[in-house]
Amino acid sequence: MNSLSGNDHAAVSKFRTEGVHEWQAVDGQTDATGIAAALDANTEAILAVAHEQRTANLIALYSCDDWQNKMTISKWDQVAQQIEARLGLNGDMK
Repeated sequence: MNSLSGNDHAAVSKFRTEGVHEWQAVDGQTDATGIAAALDANTEAILAVAHEQRTANLIALYSCDDWQNKMTISKWDQVAQQIEARLGLNGDMK
């Protein structure tokens, strides 16, 4: 999974998967540990996709001439800042 800056769901998923692997090391590969790993990976993947969709929606909003005329400058700047943060263009490399 691609993890753009600002979208930490891939990192969270990796961290949780490591926890499940530690659990598996203690208890062995069981139905419970396998299901836990699958559910966690699926949840984080869905959240990551939702994050990327929100980024795409913000870019579409920012590109729309009709909305440019309806938004105040401060709101417009907020949208631009969110896009920059989500794409890692603001120098914040979370």
